[in-house]
Amino acid sequence: MILQPFLCVRMTLIRFFLFSAFLLVSMGLSSAAQAAFLFCNKTGVVIEAAFGHRDENAWISEGWWQIQPGQCSRVYHKPLSQRFYFYYARALDSPSKGGKEPMVWAGKYSFCVDSKAFRVEGDNCAAQHYQTKGFQEVDVGLRQKDYTLTFHGQDGQ
Repeated sequence: MILQPFLCVRMTLIRFFLFSAFLLVSMGLSSAAQAAFLFCNKTGVVIEAAFGHRDENAWISEGWWQIQPGQCSRVYHKPLSQRFYFYYARALDSPSKGGKEPMVWAGKYSFCVDSKAFRVEGDNCAAQHYQTKGFQEVDVGLRQKDYTLTFHGQDGQ
């Protein structure tokens, strides 16, 4: 008779641990599904951004994401598998403070772009009738599955 309450408590503990393990696995799968590269706009203006990366055997560039001030956009929907990714962005509207040029985030790495929405495989832009822009490199580190790049005002990134 004393064994029955003990077995009941034991079964309850087993159910609790199984349920806890299930929740942990589910949370892990859920966070893997959320893995991505995000662009966040902390400027006071709308920005337009493009993203570049190496995918298996080809260079890929794609854009344009229009990102409102204070908003973020997911530009890559898979877990990150590379250490280096690339981006180009420009402000669509310039603040009229001192007649400054619109903000541009550019760099020395050439990728293909277009004036409208695009996804380009390869790096021979002229042969595919695309323009070339210089993208900045971002080092996301080793074993990162997601990354957020935040655009700041005139003096920031």
